[in-house]
Amino acid sequence: MASGKKFKVINPLLTLLLLGIAWELVIRVSNIPNYVLPPPSAILAAFGSYPWYLTYNLAETLTSALIGLAIAAAFSLTLSIPLAYSEAVRESVYPLITGFNAIPRAALVPLLALWFGLGAAPRVLTAFLIAFFPILVPTLTAMITMEKELWEMLQSFGASKGQILIKVAVPRAMPYFLSSLHMGLTSAFVGSVIAEMVASDRGLGYVILSSTSRLDTPLAFACLILLALTTFLISKVLSLVERRVVGWAYRVNI
Repeated sequence: MASGKKFKVINPLLTLLLLGIAWELVIRVSNIPNYVLPPPSAILAAFGSYPWYLTYNLAETLTSALIGLAIAAAFSLTLSIPLAYSEAVRESVYPLITGFNAIPRAALVPLLALWFGLGAAPRVLTAFLIAFFPILVPTLTAMITMEKELWEMLQSFGASKGQILIKVAVPRAMPYFLSSLHMGLTSAFVGSVIAEMVASDRGLGYVILSSTSRLDTPLAFACLILLALTTFLISKVLSLVERRVVGWAYRVNI
């Protein structure tokens, strides 16, 4: 069993190593310029050349994305309760939310920059706007899809609609809510990077835009790798939290 687990950990790393070697060889043999497609060695050199610059801008992107995600999670969970409680409220409000979701959030960034300036506000708000809907939908769906038999049984015991919602529907929705944070996390990073590209002078999105404009493609790739690794690590932390909080909801360990 232990050797099997070790193989599962090593195998992806070995795959990445082999892909990196193949990537390097193809670039070397084909003589592809670095500004078109940099080899892994050039990307690693970019990490060595700009360690503090990348760290500072990663911190900016990470802060904006996580604040936007936290606001989106809190707002989604809070809004789901009245939407689940009242069908009239749901029929009135939910179509408006769905319609707003159809608007490309990138189109709102210039307006957010006009209203709030070029600081952190447009980045946080864009992260919030993109992360909000992917968290709201599964959470609300879990609350309003309670089995009819369970609902009737609880009412027969004298439980009110509010008690059923708070004591049964909300806990029942928690696995879906926590699971949706993974999608919300990715969406929050996307929103933050988009805002940094359009209306910011800091963050990895800004670095990607400025580096590609001067053909420093290895630095742009270094930013992409940092974004991927950071999102992956935070997603693993969310999985640990999910396992601790709602492990009871799964038949097998996640």
